[in-house]
Amino acid sequence: MFKNCLKLKNCFPSFIKRYSTLNLNLNFQTIRGNLTKEKILNSPSTPIISPSYPRGPYNFKNREYFIISYESDPEAIRDAVPEPLKPAGNTVLFEWIAMPDSTGFGAYQESGTVIPCTYNGMQVNYTCQMFLDCDPPISGGREIWGFPKKYAHPIFGVKSDTVYGTLHYAGQQVAQGTMAYKYKVINEELALKSLSKTQVNLKLIPDVDWTPKIAQLIAYNLTNIKLIGSWEGPAKLHLIEHVNAPACNLPVKKVITGKHYLADITLPYGRVLYDYLEEKKKGNLSKESEKILEIASMPPLAPSYQRSKLFLENREYLRIYYESDEQAIRNYVPSELIVNNQNIVIIQWITTNGTGVGDYSKLDVLIPCQTQNGINCLFSVQSYMNNSAPITMGREVWGEPQKYAEPKLQVEKDTLNATLNYCSLPVAFGSMSFKHHKIDHQIAQQLLNLPHVNIKLLPNEQGNAQIAQLVLQSHEQVQIYSAWEGPARLHLIPHVNAPLSELPVKKVIGAQNILCDLVIPQGKVIHNYL
Repeated sequence: MFKNCLKLKNCFPSFIKRYSTLNLNLNFQTIRGNLTKEKILNSPSTPIISPSYPRGPYNFKNREYFIISYESDPEAIRDAVPEPLKPAGNTVLFEWIAMPDSTGFGAYQESGTVIPCTYNGMQVNYTCQMFLDCDPPISGGREIWGFPKKYAHPIFGVKSDTVYGTLHYAGQQVAQGTMAYKYKVINEELALKSLSKTQVNLKLIPDVDWTPKIAQLIAYNLTNIKLIGSWEGPAKLHLIEHVNAPACNLPVKKVITGKHYLADITLPYGRVLYDYLEEKKKGNLSKESEKILEIASMPPLAPSYQRSKLFLENREYLRIYYESDEQAIRNYVPSELIVNNQNIVIIQWITTNGTGVGDYSKLDVLIPCQTQNGINCLFSVQSYMNNSAPITMGREVWGEPQKYAEPKLQVEKDTLNATLNYCSLPVAFGSMSFKHHKIDHQIAQQLLNLPHVNIKLLPNEQGNAQIAQLVLQSHEQVQIYSAWEGPARLHLIPHVNAPLSELPVKKVIGAQNILCDLVIPQGKVIHNYL
């Protein structure tokens, strides 16, 4: 593959011979990226080209709550609560929240399970699992406060005389709640006391080798609460077994009441209540608390991903190579990397399935680069997927700049078609002549053996960079089943939150279609910004 000052045509011999009239001699000695340490550390999140969420505080208008209090099994509650928190009794809260207007996060709904607890005698609510239908608050919630969020489809509404909530995960129903609409007004003081109560999350972020990097209890209190309405009434709750959304782990023994709030609030940054890694250094961690450090990821009841290599099967690529603008490329590449001098960009669509994270489709925007110590690589500028589990794994382990979108790759007659939709709007169209010309499997394997380099940028509970690294993400055990090349076309449409067009298409060189299996092992930090 790319060696120092090696010619690109030596890497793609038949590809370049058949489809490129350019002199694609790549030189990695002089052109560096313009993305400085200061720019990276000033970004609220990744991808740097279009952060998943802005800086806070975060204001919510007309935030509406539907909360069912119920009695559950005391032993199940104890199993779900991390030390040093202690259950305050046998009560559990199942919530639906509608957020039609939130700063930076947009409009979305969520649902989840909350357990009233105590911490050193202080009354708190511990959030043990959450499910929502919007990517920015999933990423922001997990990465700043440690909210145990997963992508799902909660629905909260009013129909006739009934407040209702449903929750579906991966196409199956998980929960259903109902309450009499505006049955009885709640005293304003009591409502404000409930909304302002200290909330606590268990924040778990792994290092690039899956060992614990951050393990903390994060506390926060809602502020600037303007209560619009508050009601209480009889309610019913039904929970359904689901392996990846185990609300049933806290079974319903008896419903106590339902509550319905409408308010404007501010979600401020958090504060560290307890740091497991710091306590371990001091020798103060109990055996029970040591178990916290063995949890792979949030939420503890059903981790989003496991600690293991990622085995990916039936992985199909459509890679389109094109020439872009030099200045645009340099703007989004870190200054620690050397950029190819022919302004080559790669957009690749992928369909695959992987251990623990399921099946998904993906689009990556990559720039051929070289590290300061001569490692040839592909720098990840932006990435889009249609499955939340690999998004959270990619962001939290390797720093992949991933967002939720709808990439699609399929064969239609004589054409391999690819599209990307973001928030239902088209962003990219790619196409390649299907199985136009075979290429040698060794060439395809060399291409896929190139490691990726990502910016892993994760904030602390105050929104400031706590992890800021360049991470090398390699591929192992690449097994090629088929490899083709052919003429291609690519069209990009400007979108503020999926800015593929910031790297404009000057000339498409060609494309490759590869089917393989491969393994992604633990990452390697090659540069630390902090």
